Amino acid sequence: MHQTQRFVNSISVYSLREYVYQILILIGFMILLLASNSASALATNPGAVCSAGFSKGSLTNADYSNLFSQINTSNYVDIIGDAAGSIPLKIRMTTTEINGPPTSGNFTVATVDNNNAFNILRDFPSVNSVTSIDLDFRNRITEQPIFLTNVALSAFDIDYVSNAANSFEDYVLFTGVTANGTTIDGSFQSVTNSDILARTNTLGQGLYIQGPAPRNKNDSVLIDCPGNNLDTQCQGSVQFSEPVSSVKVRYSNANFRIFSDPTNQQIFFRVDNYCYVPQYIFSGTVFDDNGGITATEANATNADITSATSVYTNKPNYFNGVFNPPQELGISGSTVRLVNCTNTATTYATQPSGTGTTIGQYQFSVPLSTFGANRSICLIESRTGTTYPVRTTSDNINTGFATTTYNYPSRNFGRVITENAALVLRKFQFVNDCSTTLNYNNITTTSDPRTGFSTEGINGNIVPGQCIAYRITATNRANIAISDFVMRDVLQKKGVNSAQVTSVLANPPLSTTDYNAADNPAIGANGEVKTRTLAINARTKRDFYFNTKYGTTSDP
Repeated sequence: MHQTQRFVNSISVYSLREYVYQILILIGFMILLLASNSASALATNPGAVCSAGFSKGSLTNADYSNLFSQINTSNYVDIIGDAAGSIPLKIRMTTTEINGPPTSGNFTVATVDNNNAFNILRDFPSVNSVTSIDLDFRNRITEQPIFLTNVALSAFDIDYVSNAANSFEDYVLFTGVTANGTTIDGSFQSVTNSDILARTNTLGQGLYIQGPAPRNKNDSVLIDCPGNNLDTQCQGSVQFSEPVSSVKVRYSNANFRIFSDPTNQQIFFRVDNYCYVPQYIFSGTVFDDNGGITATEANATNADITSATSVYTNKPNYFNGVFNPPQELGISGSTVRLVNCTNTATTYATQPSGTGTTIGQYQFSVPLSTFGANRSICLIESRTGTTYPVRTTSDNINTGFATTTYNYPSRNFGRVITENAALVLRKFQFVNDCSTTLNYNNITTTSDPRTGFSTEGINGNIVPGQCIAYRITATNRANIAISDFVMRDVLQKKGVNSAQVTSVLANPPLSTTDYNAADNPAIGANGEVKTRTLAINARTKRDFYFNTKYGTTSDP
């Protein structure tokens, strides 16, 4: 719109007839003004519709202000009008000038009748000057371009100027970029009581006001919008026929006629509508839960969790079931399935853990229709081969799915190499005289199994009738408890695995805290020694004892 003063002809008072005539004209003008005001409010964009199954969104007043605050910063702004989270949209707004910058003017957010709109005011230096506004759409969850359907926009105050001597014809072109990279024009949407039409120039089909014909620079009657508002008369609306990931609003001269001196021009524009099929996003990482302990440092037999020199001392992130980047990294080679929790054979989607820059990562993006009537959704991770065989988390994660929650991040699966396994078992032995009052707690740890518990071998023959007591120390190096520990040890039996003699369980009796009598051999019998199912707390150890009587004969 060209902003200029309007002059009212003086009313003749020399004759009553002329006076009455002027009054009638004034009354007619007021009627027309009232009629114009009745249509001054913005009209609904006819293209602002969404099909069944789509969520419908539009910019809120706060979105206009938030976007404007980050214009030309390269920052994406989270959009509030996201249909209760079902459209994870964020937008970046940038401006460019061709044959500019403008001599004067600004770009602001204007509030008209409680409706916010972007307002472009320009005194262009040339009839060939252009201001463009780019809106780039991104999925704030995946950080990838998001393609919105039925994107609809409207421009307002598209008009001719009031002064033919200073001429510039507003022309607004909306273009969008589709999934295959094609640039398309917005399809014209006819608004009732609007004078705006679609017209094509060398750039595409844009919005242009319907003017009188014929028209030239000597015309005394020019079309001009009624004011700085979102009036229907000068509203032009479009909708994109294909999903788009960005929109360009191009404000320029129509260049349908030859003019030389542009003046202060302005338009408003609004984002009326966008549609999106809600996607439920499940993502996470299959990771090496080593807490920073590398394969070179790892040691399957290192049970030292207290000494300052041990790599397993003060490692709170090691084997804790939590992904702790950058200390821990993702691992490739796994497969993650999205499944029905109650019937895991029903697989909705499958994906390998990523490689390269996305190593270990997976992400599923699926519509609600994928699940049918089921609402119990799980993720299952599996692996072939021998690498990273030890789990630090469950292989089955219930996502906690709800139809009103669209993002399920950080569903991570942890693994470690064998050398970084949580449990370390060490077996100590002590040659004794089979006393029924043997007190395991009074036996020291030594280098000689004849003087105390030792991991060293027994040099020389055992005297027939002597006993060998065993202490098995189970150390949990992890930062999570082991909840289902069972220790088993099979007593040697002559002829089995090259054993020369048979050993039997001896006194003192097994601890009833650690052992169930029904699961173990009686005193004097051979068999398997087996503990109850026990828990070993994080970063702790437990000792298990039993005594065996060595066979009465030996083969030299």
